[in-house]
Amino acid sequence: MAKTYTNRGMSWEIVNSWWILLTLAPFGITSFVSFLYIGFRVKNQRWRLYGFGYLAWFITAFTVTAMGMDFGAYMAIVLWVVPVIHAFMVRPAFLIQLDVYIDGQGAREQERIAKLRQEAETRLNAGGGGSGMKRPPQPQIPARESWQDEADGQPAAPPLQDSTAAAGRTDVNTATEAELAAIPQIGIILAKKIVMKRQEIGGFESFDHFISVMGITRQPNHVIEPLVMFSQQQLKQAPPISGRKVDF
Repeated sequence: MAKTYTNRGMSWEIVNSWWILLTLAPFGITSFVSFLYIGFRVKNQRWRLYGFGYLAWFITAFTVTAMGMDFGAYMAIVLWVVPVIHAFMVRPAFLIQLDVYIDGQGAREQERIAKLRQEAETRLNAGGGGSGMKRPPQPQIPARESWQDEADGQPAAPPLQDSTAAAGRTDVNTATEAELAAIPQIGIILAKKIVMKRQEIGGFESFDHFISVMGITRQPNHVIEPLVMFSQQQLKQAPPISGRKVDF
């Protein structure tokens, strides 16, 4: 069974991976379009830069070939192969970011509607337009942080709810995505992967097991370790699984 990276299903992920087909065009002439698309689709600056980089590479290869230089053809072949591999490598990260971005759009629309209702109610009260009719109570929609973190272009974490474990530590084996995302150096993308991996293997035995399975190597582990704990009640027997990163 093919692996999925979101809770939206395999069909949704396949449909939203159509941009990979652009990298298959002869000699990569449309590869830059695929990376520009995913970069602008989820507001990821790094992927946009990749797109402009592939465009510059294509222009250079075309110019060199037009000048009659032999190595222009080799540049074109490399331009064809590299983006195809690159596209499959960033696909999991794109799907997760797109999932978070779509959820954030719905929340922002609800916030906008709630704000318009509040403004209309304020104007009505200020204008003395009350007619004795009792208005139904309006639902309270909690404010959300911006979906995207300004530092690295990744979706930002919702505020941490008051359900962390004793001594200020978050139980990685029972915490929600929002609670995990609020931990420094984790964020919403890694939080989603942690929850999916936790469901797959039944839980994490220790901090060393956690960073090994999740492939956390670049981030300073000493920042995360004092903030987390690992309860044993959720664990089940599962073969060891090596993690891999999809942060490109």
